[in-house]
Amino acid sequence: MSLRVTDVKMLLGGRLVEGGISIQDGRISRIGKTLHLPKSETNIDGKGLIAIPGLIDVHVHLRDMELAYKEDFSSGTLAAAAGGFTTILDMPNTKPPTTSEERLREKIERAKATIHVNVGFYGALAESAIELRAMIHAGAIAFKLYMNEPNPEAWHHDPRRLLSSLEESASLGVQVACHAETGAEVAKIQRECQAEGKNSVRDFLRAHAPEFEAEAVRRITSLSRRVRASVHLCHMSTQRALKEISIARRAGTAVTCEATPHHLLLDQKDLSRKGGLAIMVPPLRKTSDARALWRSLAEGRVDVVASDHAPHSLEEKTATDVWAVKPGIPGLETTLPLLLTRVKRREISLNRIVQALAENPARIFGLPGKGRLAAGTDGDIVLINPKERFKIDSSTFYSKARFSPFDGLECVGRPVTTIVSGRIVYDRGEIVEKNRGEVVTSEVRPRSSSSTAC
Repeated sequence: MSLRVTDVKMLLGGRLVEGGISIQDGRISRIGKTLHLPKSETNIDGKGLIAIPGLIDVHVHLRDMELAYKEDFSSGTLAAAAGGFTTILDMPNTKPPTTSEERLREKIERAKATIHVNVGFYGALAESAIELRAMIHAGAIAFKLYMNEPNPEAWHHDPRRLLSSLEESASLGVQVACHAETGAEVAKIQRECQAEGKNSVRDFLRAHAPEFEAEAVRRITSLSRRVRASVHLCHMSTQRALKEISIARRAGTAVTCEATPHHLLLDQKDLSRKGGLAIMVPPLRKTSDARALWRSLAEGRVDVVASDHAPHSLEEKTATDVWAVKPGIPGLETTLPLLLTRVKRREISLNRIVQALAENPARIFGLPGKGRLAAGTDGDIVLINPKERFKIDSSTFYSKARFSPFDGLECVGRPVTTIVSGRIVYDRGEIVEKNRGEVVTSEVRPRSSSSTAC
């Protein structure tokens, strides 16, 4: 199978270069002037479009299995294709959760026949070194640690036990992604509020106070530094957390972090206006926090933008009791247009966006052949129209979650064509080829020797 994109502007080395791309048998075979490209079976006229590497979303909840009413592997990966994502990483807090080799293999087998873009799977961070190794060999791309677990008896609340798991992850050369909130403290305030009949947005924000995120960042970076583990901090939302990350990096900690479009572009005023439709954890913060996140992204201190695509039914998002609202929003189909709009406003460069949505995710999570446009890399490409204007309309989503706090917002720039391994999956609002996705695994690099906790 061969495909050629002609007369397109390509983002190469941080610059837009005119030319074309040839893909042969799923990989980019040549990049150059259109006249010098070989003929192919399929041709795409890229006039007026920009070619960027296929995007990678490292934080997605595809649901499926017992939660398939919210989203399934098919609908979630269709949403990814429509949003310009060619590879996504699925979180382990499914039902049943991905806590063992058996659960992971079950999930992979279920996904294989129904995914339309490439998918990698997290395993839940386990205490057992044997189970961690088994999940990696079964195909886990990374581990996820939920520090917001409310049960104070959970094993990872014991620093010595968590340290051991982090050390084993480090010996395997695998990332540990972390939801950084101190769960016991969050749960304590929530119980107090519920006992007093308090269920407002203000109460929800008090339970998820900024200091709980900062404290969790401080704890996990301190532990990971002791065993030289690599940690990736998910959905950072506050200035305090960013400060703790800076402190940890200066101390030599191998820590990367991500921000979501909703924490970058919305704030607590939007939460007050949208109610349950804008509830997520961590919650939307002050305007000053959003601005600090944006500055950090533009300056390269936030490594990754991830959607934290977290679909729910509309009924689950519109409960009258704030504690009954399921946290999270769909984001696969809105992330790129929201950021391209800011590129149009000259608030950030296209190159920086591609770094945060493709290059850095591929590097951090060990995805060789992805995240770049170069001969020999995977034929995962997105063509964008930087001038197209449209309004976000969640009723048209491929995702089953047809709501968004961004509904009605006008965007400038959107993905036009999504190519996965040289096959056109999405083109101008339509799904062209289905079931083209593959399960991907990390390029694991075991260390020659394990570090010792001190």
